[in-house]
Amino acid sequence: MLCKPSTVNRPPSTVRSFTFAPMEVLPTTNFQPDIILWGLRLGEPMIAFTGLLVSSVCFYAWLRLGKLQAKNDTLKLSRVFFLLTSISIVIGAIVGHLFLYALPFEFKLPGWVMGMIAVSALEQASIVKAKVFLGEKLFKALFYLNIIELTLALWFISTTLWFPVVEIHSAFGFLLIVMPLEIMLWGKTRSKASLEMLLGILLLVGAVLAHILKISLGVWFSYFDIAHLFMCASMWKFMQGAEQWGKPDLATVADGEALSKKVPA
Repeated sequence: MLCKPSTVNRPPSTVRSFTFAPMEVLPTTNFQPDIILWGLRLGEPMIAFTGLLVSSVCFYAWLRLGKLQAKNDTLKLSRVFFLLTSISIVIGAIVGHLFLYALPFEFKLPGWVMGMIAVSALEQASIVKAKVFLGEKLFKALFYLNIIELTLALWFISTTLWFPVVEIHSAFGFLLIVMPLEIMLWGKTRSKASLEMLLGILLLVGAVLAHILKISLGVWFSYFDIAHLFMCASMWKFMQGAEQWGKPDLATVADGEALSKKVPA
């Protein structure tokens, strides 16, 4: 979702080719050497594997939230976020890493699009939660801003295939929409749900810093992998935050209204 996709123009790997039946390591110009496993070439296997870990956490969150009795809009939107993020990362692992050498660059687009829609779904979940404190006019303004921004971002990424659009969209959603709304909700209600969401955003910032600072433990555990572990923890916190809305004290009334009975706007 936040991590940059792999490209083919990278510093050459320092790992020498070697064979360990039934696996062969094939040096490339990518971040990690490819491996040939039983005749199948897999690009950047460790990056793909840690990416699939993130996808697994998201899929588990989607399943776990689906078992809650409450079915309010916040939970529904949160489940959309987790499902689309999970699918998006699977596509990224396959197209952007494992088979980067064989598939056209354009094949990355569906994963990017799903990830962008996922972020907007999470934005909408925070907007819905905060509705009682925002007032009708501001709620509608944020609602339409979310839709317009997503529409423009999808149009731009579809016509340019410029990945930074995905990063800008994610930064806009998490830092300018979700974070301020969750800070406001936590300040007014001391809700654990908002605190978990804020911790999740903090962990995402950690993932971005790992990229910027290029913190790596070696060629087989690069800053991609470290960022993916931060993302696993972040998705877990987002799941715990969303899960709070399945509890009786917050789920008995439509989103936001339960809070308004406890704390005046």
